[in-house]
Amino acid sequence: MKSLPASLLLSATAIMQALAIFRYTENTMSFTGQVFFPVLFALMAVYISWKNRECTGRFAVLHIIIVALAVVALAASFAGMTASLYYFYPSAYVYYVALGLLVLELGLRIAALPKKDKPVREPRRKKTQRGTNLVAVKKDAGNGSTPAGE
Repeated sequence: MKSLPASLLLSATAIMQALAIFRYTENTMSFTGQVFFPVLFALMAVYISWKNRECTGRFAVLHIIIVALAVVALAASFAGMTASLYYFYPSAYVYYVALGLLVLELGLRIAALPKKDKPVREPRRKKTQRGTNLVAVKKDAGNGSTPAGE
């Protein structure tokens, strides 16, 4: 469940930055992608973390670092929005940092999934040499109906 706060904070930061960038560029296609991918990656990270609750201890330090960076990115976005610091809001750099951290969080969630056990293969049985039921009869070149020795 450690990915839930990080995923939500990072997707909120990315969407907030995308809304601010859209206000200046008015490019609907890029805005749609800038909103769709953070939501998609956040939902994937949350789904994987809910599905895999038993392996929560892997990469714990990295998850804590990502949560701290997510809080810093969200605070920088709010500071840029309220204090009119144009370095942080709207900034494509903050957007891509948030998106990159979100992808890293998802990658850590995928890497923490337990490995599937390979099924134990039974040793193959050796084929037994069996005789054939076919009888080879030499055919005569001129007459195909009579066997060769008659």
